[in-house]
Formats: sequence, structure tokens, C-alpha cells
Amino acid sequence: MFRGRYEHLIDSKGRLSIPSRFRETLNERYDSRLVITAYDSCLIAYPLAEWQLLEDKVAALPEFRKDTKAFLRFFYSSATDCPIDKLGRILVPQALRDYAKLEKDVVLIGAFRHMEIWSKALWDKAEASASQEEIVNTLERLGL
Repeated sequence: MFRGRYEHLIDSKGRLSIPSRFRETLNERYDSRLVITAYDSCLIAYPLAEWQLLEDKVAALPEFRKDTKAFLRFFYSSATDCPIDKLGRILVPQALRDYAKLEKDVVLIGAFRHMEIWSKALWDKAEASASQEEIVNTLERLGL
């Protein structure tokens, strides 16, 4: 599973190095293919196998419900295959970079079965506004 926080740079062409720890997880459990999509002011990168599990769940949704259509139009339609190259980098498409405001300094966050890619400035704001009460509530629901 993906865990930890890593600061990296994205170059002007949109190439971003995946942290070696995350690449190890990919090599051990998955392969070098990621699917990246826009969500909640950042990008979410799923290993292909995890994305396929998500697609199985999406296939069961009622296609013409308003919330399903919104999900498909925003989250699913922005998904892009981003294979990792031999140097351990991905090429993040311009539209996704624009959405997440990725310019130079980025933070990659391990989030269990996927990773998140944040602009450092937006991550700093999100981290500052994180609710300790919500974290405690989640730990309690887990019985910890």
C-alpha cells in the first residue's frame, strides 16, 4: 500500500518522478501503469489493477442517475493512462496539471491503494485546515 509524503518537482514538460518507495510498491504488487484523474483540488493516481476494481463498481451504477452522470463527466472522463518510464517518471497531461495547479513544487501523498499528487501550495493549505476531530473519528470507527 502507498504511504508517506514526498516532495518533488514537475518539469516544464509535465514529467514527474514517482518516489522510489511508491515504485517499489508498484513493482511488488502491481505493474508500472497508472491511471490518473482529477479530484478534490489534486490528482489521484491509481495502479491499473486498482482502477479496474473501481471500473467494476462503476459498471454497476445506474447510468442515467444524476449523480452517476456527474461522476462520469468529471471524475471518470478526466482519467488518463500514465505509464511510468524507465527513469521512474510519468508525463502528466496539461489539462490535469492545470486542474491541480501543478507548476513546479509538488507533493505526492500515499493514500492506501492510490497516491495523490498535489501542488505544494494547495497541499500546505489542505494540511493546515485538516480537522483533527475527523481524524480521531475515523480512528474510532476503525476501533483504534
